[in-house]
Order: sequence, then C-alpha cells, then structure tokens
Amino acid sequence: MDGDDGWEQRGRTMGSGGGVVAGGRNSAGEEEEDWNKSSFKRFDWDEGLEEATFNSFDKDRSVLGTTSDDVVFEDTLATSGSTRALEARVKEVAKQIAAEGKEQEQASLSTQVESRDPMKLEAELKTVRRKLESFHVTKYQPDPAVTTVQNIMLGKPFCLERYKSLKKKEDLLDCALEMGDGDAILAITLMIRRSLNHPKFLSVISSRPLAANHLINYMITRHEMNQVIDLLHALGRFHYAGVVAYRQATARGGIDDRIRKLKKLYHAQMSGHEDSNLVLEQINLLERVSPLLAAESQFADRQVSNLSSSVLQALGYLSTWYYGTPENNLYSPSALIKMHKLTRTQANWGMVRARASVLAWKDCESLLVGKGWMGGVKAKGEVDIMEMATVLHDAKCPPETLSLILQAVESPSDRLDLAKKLGVAKVVVDVMVAQKDRVALLGYRDSLTRSSEGWVYADHVINKANVKWKN
Repeated sequence: MDGDDGWEQRGRTMGSGGGVVAGGRNSAGEEEEDWNKSSFKRFDWDEGLEEATFNSFDKDRSVLGTTSDDVVFEDTLATSGSTRALEARVKEVAKQIAAEGKEQEQASLSTQVESRDPMKLEAELKTVRRKLESFHVTKYQPDPAVTTVQNIMLGKPFCLERYKSLKKKEDLLDCALEMGDGDAILAITLMIRRSLNHPKFLSVISSRPLAANHLINYMITRHEMNQVIDLLHALGRFHYAGVVAYRQATARGGIDDRIRKLKKLYHAQMSGHEDSNLVLEQINLLERVSPLLAAESQFADRQVSNLSSSVLQALGYLSTWYYGTPENNLYSPSALIKMHKLTRTQANWGMVRARASVLAWKDCESLLVGKGWMGGVKAKGEVDIMEMATVLHDAKCPPETLSLILQAVESPSDRLDLAKKLGVAKVVVDVMVAQKDRVALLGYRDSLTRSSEGWVYADHVINKANVKWKN
C-alpha cells in the first residue's frame, strides 16, 4: 500500500508542474483532444508525398517569382500521377528557355550592329560586293598557262576545260613544250584532240612534232595501231607509218597468218616504201621455213623460233645443225645465203658464230682464213679478223686455232696488242722475235707463270734461237 500511495503522490506533483492530470494517466478522449489542439501535424503516408511535392513547388515559385511566361505545374498533375504528361511539360519548358536564349542573342547582335559606325559598315559592304563581282567574273577564267603546267608537273589539281579558245589551247601547249615535261605535253595534247575537230587538231599538232611524238607513243602503248597509222599518214610520216603497220602485221598469229598479213601490207602500203625489199625478204623467209618448223619442233633442245625471226637468225640455226647441206635442200645455209643475197661478211659472221657454238673450230678456220703469199695466212673476204678473233676467244677457242686466226692480222703492232689481250703467248713471242726485241721478250717471259707452255716457249726462243737481237 505504501507503494501505491507513493505513486499517487508523485502523480499529483507532476500534474501541478508538467501538465499531467492529478490522479494518474489521462483518458483516451482527453489525449485526442489535446493532440488536435496542438500546432504539430501528424505525418500521413497516403497524403504526405503529395503535400510535400506541391509545397516544394510553391516554395520555388515564391523564390523565383511568377511572371506571365512561367510554366506552372498544377496540382492536377500530382493527382493524375502521369509520367508522360510530366515529361511533356518538361520539354515545353526547355523549348521556352531555348527560345528566350535566341531572342537575347539576336538582341545582342542587333545592339552590336547599331553600335558600329554606319560609314564603316557601308565600306565593308562595298568591299564584299566588289569581291563577289570579281569572283563571278573570274570564276570560269583559266589559270595562267605556266601555273597550269606547274600544277601538272607537281601533281596538283588542275583544270584544262577552261581553255576554250584555240589561241589559249596553243599557248598552253607551247608552254608545256617549252618547260619540257612529258606528262604535261601529253595531257594537253589529248585535251586538244578531244576538244577540236580533226582538221584543226592536225593543224596544231603538225607544227609541233614533239607533241605529235608523245601522242603517237601513247597510242602505240594502248595498241591503237589503226588510229596511229591514220595519224601518221595525215602528218606525212609515211616511213614511220609503214614501220608501225609492219609491227602490227608481225605482232601475233601463226606463221601462215603473218605471211598473209605481210603480203597484204606489201601490196597496200609498202609498194613505194624504202624498206619494201625488207618486207619482201621477210615474206620469202617465212615461206621457206614454214615447212621446216613442223619438222624441227620435235627437237626440244633447239631454238626453233630463230628460224622465223630474221634471215641472219635463220642462217645461224641452219649453220648450227645443217652446215654443209647441199644447196638443193631447204635446210642448206648456202641456199639461204644465195636466196637473200647476203654479203660475204654477213654470211661469215653468222656461220662462224654458229660453228663456234658447237665447237667446230676447223670450220671456223676455213671460214675465216686461207693461204697467203709465201706460206702465210690471209683473211678471207672483208671480215674484221680482229673482231672475229675476240668472238672465238669468248667462245673458248683453243690456242692453236686462235694463233692461226691472229696470224691473219696484218699489222704487227695490232697483232701484238691483241695477242697480249687474248693471252696467246706464242703469237706474242713470234712478234717480238720478228722485231728482235730481246729486252721486251725477257720482260714478257718473266710475266708468265714459270714452266707454263708460254713460258717454256719464250725461254726456248731466248736461249736457242739464232737471232741477232737489236738490244
């Protein structure tokens, strides 16, 4: 009981000082009435979010101020809760802000223009107008010829289509010819060819042979042979036209096809040509070797194509494999020489090289040298014996044959120099003995390898020969 009395006494004391009713705890009705009278509001989870959101909008509106252009988010948005509507309003606000920024920028630009001196603005406007008029005037005018040619040479962009008049085209071509650049000459010549009719083009190109040569070479590389021949005839270059036509006739096709083309060329274009005899000889050669090609094709180690290349090539082939064949045979080198009327020099040159290729040295001797006066040796025909000696040396001719060939050299000094060059010691020693030059012979012997064939021969001549030396 004492405890209850103490709690009761403590309740009376708090009631008088702290707002607690005497006699213990307040009733439920009294508590509800006290809460409603208080200035504090309770938080409702259903309504608190909406009130807080719109209270924040009201606060922002009060801080920023409200104008006629402001966009106000009404309470209906919050009640509807539509996210799409909210996004649409945000975009609308962004557009309004952007529009206001443009208006301010335009206003600032207008202010700057109004602040400048009207006289300066008028002067600037006149300058711009003059530049615009100058641009329209020179827009389609060509660059100076030197500038265009330099751009072509340096690989920079250039335009040739602006050169409209004949005079400007000619000046441009002359500038390229003067500067000597092949690419520029060809490019300008092709432009003139495209833009002018044929008679005017010929009048321009005929007086400028270098430009014509560039164009002709360009057309040949593109295999425009018919157009090249026509152009050459128009320019009066009939000889060159015949050469190009010959190249076209012999460029491709079998041997029978080439014979047909060459005969057509000979009768159509080469009848009055200075090289018409060569074309006729080519026709005769092809007709002669045509039946041989099929038979020779079975030999894989032979260069059968030489038969139809040229007369000298055919002679070399026949002299290699059919030397000494009688003249009544198609394979006879002698019959080929007689048919094409080859000179002694031409015939010996071809046959010697052919016989040397198969190491037939005796045939080479009989073709080049014969007996001379007093048992000497003499060159046959008009053959350059020194050149033939060099050819035989390169073909690994034995020293005995080479010594015999060198004896046909008439001048002793030339024979001595050539023998030293080719390393034919016997001929060198014989010439020095004939000159009675013992000092030179001793020096030459010492330059040779000891006990070699040349050294032994030189030493024998020095010690045994009964020669009255001059030194």
